[in-house]
Amino acid sequence: MDEPTKELVLRLMQEDVKDTLELYKGKRRISQMTDRELALTEWAQELHHYASDLQDCRMARSVARAVLNDGVAIEAAIAEENRDFGDRMIALQLDGLDQSTPAQLLGQANATMAGLTGLMGGPSTVSKDLGPAGFPKVPTSELVENKFPTAESSRHAATRKSESQPHFECVACLEVKPFFDILTAPCSHHYCKACTDRLVRDSFVDESLFPPRCCRMPIPLPTLQAFLTKVSIRRFEEKEMEHNDFNRTYCANPLCSRYILPNPVLLAIRTCPSCNMATCTTCKRQAHTGVCIKEEIEVLELAKREGWQRCARCRNIVELKNGCNHITCRCGFEFCYLCGLKWKICECDVWDEMRLINRAQQVAAQDGGNQRPAQQEVQRAVLQIHEQRGCQHDGRWRRRQGEHLCDLCHDLLPAFILQCQYCRIEVCVRCRYNRL
Repeated sequence: MDEPTKELVLRLMQEDVKDTLELYKGKRRISQMTDRELALTEWAQELHHYASDLQDCRMARSVARAVLNDGVAIEAAIAEENRDFGDRMIALQLDGLDQSTPAQLLGQANATMAGLTGLMGGPSTVSKDLGPAGFPKVPTSELVENKFPTAESSRHAATRKSESQPHFECVACLEVKPFFDILTAPCSHHYCKACTDRLVRDSFVDESLFPPRCCRMPIPLPTLQAFLTKVSIRRFEEKEMEHNDFNRTYCANPLCSRYILPNPVLLAIRTCPSCNMATCTTCKRQAHTGVCIKEEIEVLELAKREGWQRCARCRNIVELKNGCNHITCRCGFEFCYLCGLKWKICECDVWDEMRLINRAQQVAAQDGGNQRPAQQEVQRAVLQIHEQRGCQHDGRWRRRQGEHLCDLCHDLLPAFILQCQYCRIEVCVRCRYNRL
């Protein structure tokens, strides 16, 4: 789909959402928005982000195209001016009209350029690299031939690639994009603008992706700023404070639930900037007087019956379905699933026997084409898992073709999946680079 069509579709969708939201105005208070209104508001923001992306891409391509075309024209003009000045010098000497040496003429030209530069408020000296006409010298070997005629077919222009523009492959979408549309992560992998924006926006709602990273190396905000809108930059800064807050407090209003920044004056109460509801930082309920209400006894009893564990830092409840007892919470805290203590300070077993057998059956089924594995294959897988315990996934990854389920995000991949050659975990490309 070409850009004009994309812009037309976006404009029509934005008008439809705006007209629909107009029907709800004045019928209720802002804090009592329905699910449909919230969904439409969020959709309107997404459409605004897409429209901003299209405008940014168009501007970047226009600037890059102007730099490239103007650079070729300027270099060609400089070379032609220097040749004309040389021809003029030779002609004057042959006719005996000027006895000045080339060095004297060069000095006069440089003096003229120095005067002009002084009038413009620039430095009073002229570079020694100026040619006879006062333009920079351009070696013949570096002259760029103008390969861009004034008229050509749109099909030829679309298929022709400029040799002076480096292109890189995005590690996420595998598309080849020009350099001005590419972000280079600290690990040297490349991401296009669309995939970068998607990774950042997804990290706002999925804490396992924050901070945005590749190969376990966080991508700093200064690197991301050129690819983000002002709204995304502000949300990133707020999300960073939320990520580093060990006593997170979210608005007690169930229709809001927004993270509330710490209050340096009132440590026990935080007020939501969206709905103005005050929330107690101890029990996480609406602000009150007196002693805090006891926590949900029923939820804690259910967690105890099911064998769930609670993170000692963020107090979130974690359920382990498969894998070892080494838990890395989404807040970054590592603890033992059996006792809840910080990892490596307890003497609990690394594996639960039933979870170990279940994982071994999964690995054995992978090698057998997802058929029911034999008992000896399961035992072999158990020994292999024990040997590769604590795998850091730093080895080789094998691509398995066909439809597979990601072990981390549980997305169904229709084409292929990546398998770690050591621990046999199977993950999608996104989890391989941005989650592990």
